[in-house]
Amino acid sequence: MKLLANAGKAVAGVVVSMTVLSGCAINMKVPIKDPVSSSTTFEKSSAATPTTLVFKDEQAASDKGKLLSGTIPMQMVYQDKPFDAVPWIARHTVKEMMARGLPVKLAAGGEAGVGILIRRVHIENHRANGFSPFVTFTSLRADVETPNGLQRVTAYVKRGKVPVWSFDEIIDPTYNDSLALLTKELAAKLNQRLFQQVVSTEKVKALIAKIDVSKNDSYLDVYQLGFSNNPIAIPELVKLSSSTNEYVRLAALSSLGILKATDQLKFLIGRYESASDLWQDRAMALKAIGDLGTAESLAYLQKQWKKYESQTDKESLWTKEIIALYL
Repeated sequence: MKLLANAGKAVAGVVVSMTVLSGCAINMKVPIKDPVSSSTTFEKSSAATPTTLVFKDEQAASDKGKLLSGTIPMQMVYQDKPFDAVPWIARHTVKEMMARGLPVKLAAGGEAGVGILIRRVHIENHRANGFSPFVTFTSLRADVETPNGLQRVTAYVKRGKVPVWSFDEIIDPTYNDSLALLTKELAAKLNQRLFQQVVSTEKVKALIAKIDVSKNDSYLDVYQLGFSNNPIAIPELVKLSSSTNEYVRLAALSSLGILKATDQLKFLIGRYESASDLWQDRAMALKAIGDLGTAESLAYLQKQWKKYESQTDKESLWTKEIIALYL
């Protein structure tokens, strides 16, 4: 009887700890919204051939059942039904590409086209205690079928929010905003692989002039520099990667990779290896290194994988999640 009583106390202690940690958010519903498409279009080119995209869910069975993991169990829903990530991502990625003026459509009814093989979609949440930010790490790994073979495309977004009045406050910043950015990053990388269209230099310069790092949503404009596929944005992104605005920094570092700023590899390695940077800054620099996609950058990731392979602390596990997107 004493053992049963002690076991009961232990279970109760775990429940209390989880409740304090989550702010009573355990198994709460997370309603997913449709994102707003970008308004900045690419320059039109007659070389852009109309293309049908066929999204295929090629996730391992174990991954399909683990879209969401982490500190706090939650229920992601879309239109009051369990959230089915791959068709949602397919629909909104194509919608984003169309909004930018790319000649694409989503395959329907067994229609043939360019295959987008989704290998993994994952969202991990984390909260250290009831006073710390609720954080999500949202990622995607996919391969595009091209005449030159499969080509890797990825997305990775880190977002956080401290709930003040209600835990509902975290839903848009950490889930909906992250998924919206995921579809935009995927759309930008599919453009690179299939169309190579760019936002005009004039529009990029106007976007740079518009950025005001004192505003909470300025990081969205910084991401748009990365999605532009125009290398003229690279010097400004290097500057913004040292901003005091946390999410501007992360967006700038990520965008250097999205733009494949291969001339910034040394800079990105320096940021990743910096002892003064926070893990999130180092992590986004590592993600950018992976996005460069050169033999040198991939060799660097392999070196880091060997370094962390046997380590099990949370930051090592998060780092390995990033590296695994590319190897």
